[in-house]
Amino acid sequence: MGIVGVGFVGGQAHAPAFKRIPNSRLIALSARTKERVKPIAEKYNVTYMLDHNKLISQPDIDAVVVATPTPLHYDVVKLALENRKHVLCEMPLTPSVKQSQELGRLAKKVGVILMPVLNFRFTPNYLKVKELLTANALDEPAALSFVESIPARDLATQWPAGSWAWDKEASGGYPDFTLSVWSIDLIRWLFEAEYADTHWKTNYLPLKDLGGILGYSTMGLFKLTNGVIGSLHYTCLTTISASQSTLEILGRNTFAIRAESNNSTTLTAESPARQEWRFREVGTRVWGHYQMDEHFIKCVLGEADPQVTVEDAVKAQEIASGMTR
Repeated sequence: MGIVGVGFVGGQAHAPAFKRIPNSRLIALSARTKERVKPIAEKYNVTYMLDHNKLISQPDIDAVVVATPTPLHYDVVKLALENRKHVLCEMPLTPSVKQSQELGRLAKKVGVILMPVLNFRFTPNYLKVKELLTANALDEPAALSFVESIPARDLATQWPAGSWAWDKEASGGYPDFTLSVWSIDLIRWLFEAEYADTHWKTNYLPLKDLGGILGYSTMGLFKLTNGVIGSLHYTCLTTISASQSTLEILGRNTFAIRAESNNSTTLTAESPARQEWRFREVGTRVWGHYQMDEHFIKCVLGEADPQVTVEDAVKAQEIASGMTR
């Protein structure tokens, strides 16, 4: 394994995961600056380089993780595929649906795996939601809501004003677009249904005290092909104490499933009136990165079929793109 991009996800999620996963050997890391990549490479006792072309061309590297900023995905992934490397790429796959589809066709042509990182499918509490839905705990799901609020100060620290995340043309959209694709895909996966009708409304307010980043509040209403209706709300207009990630699903039997952040799932019913499952995963397992990376390794070794495909990435991106129109 080689990793291109060692920011938060590449350096703190994928690097430690691939260092520990059985049948995986982390060989090299790449980033633009020595100050960023050297400490992480030393921590995991691997080689580092400032030129990702050099990493991708190494014959002893079979697969590459692309965890760079979104505007760089297309070129790095394309180069890796042309070198016949399997690729695990962060989301959004590229800034445009057209580019993502092009990479998917290239991967098929050269005969390698291109897997988007849609790790919510591997997060323990969402797996429990899937289990409850499969067991018909709600009789028939009717409606759902998903709310993700990220503190504006945290967002400004990660992506200061003027950085790529606020360049709508380069990244495909503002952070509401960039951060929405995981939950959009999660809903498709949970209900095994497609989005039949989606409508977005957005409100962007410049936050002068935070360098001028846009305080976004974006809401979507949708209906799935199975009849379930739902709402999506993404915002950074919140403080650290009020941040949340909450999924709630209502059923015909008046029962409800609620998933809070990454650590709990609750079923409110009648007998018993309430069941709660707590998940105390740590490290790279918290949001399913370890589990997803482990699945990727098994797919590369021919021990499993990919549960996540380029088509999944494209469909999530198509829905998310609606908020930028």
